[in-house]
Amino acid sequence: MRILYDIAFIVFGIIYFPYLVVKGKMHKNFMQKFAFLPKKIINLEKPVWIHGVSVGEAVLAVKLASAVKEKFPDRRIVVSTTTETGMDIISRQGKGVIDGVFYYPFDLSVVVNRAVRLIDPEAYIMVETEIWPNLLGALAKRNIPAIIVNGRISDNSFKNYRKIKFVTRRIFRNITCFCMQSERDVRRIKELGADADATCVNGNMKFDGKAPRLEEKELSRGKLGFNDERRVLVAGSTHFPEEQMIVDIYKDLKRNNRNLRVVLVPRHVKRCSSVSAMIEKNGLKTRKFSDCLSENAPFSEDMDVLLVDTIGHLKDIYAVADVVFIGGSLASKGGQNPIEPAMWGKPVIFGPEMFNFRKVADIFIENSAAICVKNSGELKNTIETLLKDPDKRTKIAKNALKVISDNSGAVERTVEELSKYIIG
Repeated sequence: MRILYDIAFIVFGIIYFPYLVVKGKMHKNFMQKFAFLPKKIINLEKPVWIHGVSVGEAVLAVKLASAVKEKFPDRRIVVSTTTETGMDIISRQGKGVIDGVFYYPFDLSVVVNRAVRLIDPEAYIMVETEIWPNLLGALAKRNIPAIIVNGRISDNSFKNYRKIKFVTRRIFRNITCFCMQSERDVRRIKELGADADATCVNGNMKFDGKAPRLEEKELSRGKLGFNDERRVLVAGSTHFPEEQMIVDIYKDLKRNNRNLRVVLVPRHVKRCSSVSAMIEKNGLKTRKFSDCLSENAPFSEDMDVLLVDTIGHLKDIYAVADVVFIGGSLASKGGQNPIEPAMWGKPVIFGPEMFNFRKVADIFIENSAAICVKNSGELKNTIETLLKDPDKRTKIAKNALKVISDNSGAVERTVEELSKYIIG
């Protein structure tokens, strides 16, 4: 089975390699993916290895690393990621906590065997359900515990995994502990072959976090040029055709809301050029966030849309909002994390397609802490209602903050579970 998997991986790699070259993804640290690792990582003694595949998981990886370091101050921690954005986040946010960061090795037997031998971790921790069979097998051979934290099985993943239960059952034998977000995730992981005694419910670590500082909020709103009279709609992590929906809604609402402005944050930065062209085609004036950061190009009074063309700023940009729309939820992309804007005390709206954050979305809706809309028409009406009713905005925001408070503590519970596998 492993030989067939390696062959399939190699064939895929041969096909995928030209794409990497054309797209310029062959960065200077690319050889780390073949387990040619930095010396400072190789020279560490029995580090804890945490893996966060991309941006969202990388943030959680840093959060978990900080908690582990607090409980085990002498323990060395290394973190791997798959993307350049993940690498940037871990490098910036993990200073003083993380002892080394590197790109995750390709899941070829010869590569992962080398990586595991060189790192020789005390424990391997994967954030959410990022499962690579060969690596797990290599860890099992050396009796190194492999733990899933903040684990979840989305509707789509569960549907697909059920078709190959004979495979997942074998893979899950090499996972020591499954720290899942909810009882539903535990039921699903057990149905796919996980040992019931190896599962536990620790909650969602995304609910854990420090409340944003007021000083940051004031600085952000002022720096972006939004005074107290402005009403700001932030549409975060949008996909096609949600940008057009937001522009159409803005043009309609602006007739009776002259102080309304939009901050538009496409999920993929590479789409900003086409989104900017669409905005201008609709007769609106736009400014790019990267230009706005410059003192010579502030967001002026006559602008309509602030287009965010950078990575890693959305969480703080939510601070300037009066109303927030979560993108990817009307475009059937699974939505994004509503906790980030809610932590700023903002009323949140999303569409029905929140399958990537289904449990979180359900909790928010059940507690009147967010509003779910079915289409662009309902979105427009809801935005208009919230803009006119500050008391309703405040009530939704307070409910959301209570939801976050009631569901916090997952990081602490997870670290307690990890204590079984990490020697202090």
